Amino acid sequence: MKKVLLEYIIRNKKNFIIIITVFCIGIIGGVIFINNSNETQKIEISNYIGELVNNIKNAQNIDRLDLLIISIKQNLLFILLVWFLGCTIIGGMFIYIAIIYKGFAIGYTITALIAVLGVKQGVIVALISLVLQNIIFLPALFLIAENRNKIMYRYI
Repeated sequence: MKKVLLEYIIRNKKNFIIIITVFCIGIIGGVIFINNSNETQKIEISNYIGELVNNIKNAQNIDRLDLLIISIKQNLLFILLVWFLGCTIIGGMFIYIAIIYKGFAIGYTITALIAVLGVKQGVIVALISLVLQNIIFLPALFLIAENRNKIMYRYI
């Protein structure tokens, strides 16, 4: 399985490079957006993250299964949207917009956490909250987007 996946990625490396580049553009956009926000927006972000951290600290009983189900539903909905866009003729452009959106959201979140919590705590919280969630999601998104590119170029 690992060998087949690696061969597939090598065969389609041009498409994967394009997709990863588009994703990185989204991340850079999120970082630039948060760095260019005014003081009022930075204070609102700081208050929001501070309240979120306090709510998590003060929560007596966190239902981890509920959180997992909500996360799976949201990510599955996003993947299904990208898959549906891949089934349409004009969906290719919207798939890139969805990838930019996901990159923007990740870049924005990581930068906001680092800006509010500091570098050390921000990186730790970002790793715990984002990396684990996206270990399966991002490769699945990239594979679906690449498959759409292959189908689209076949008909052109």
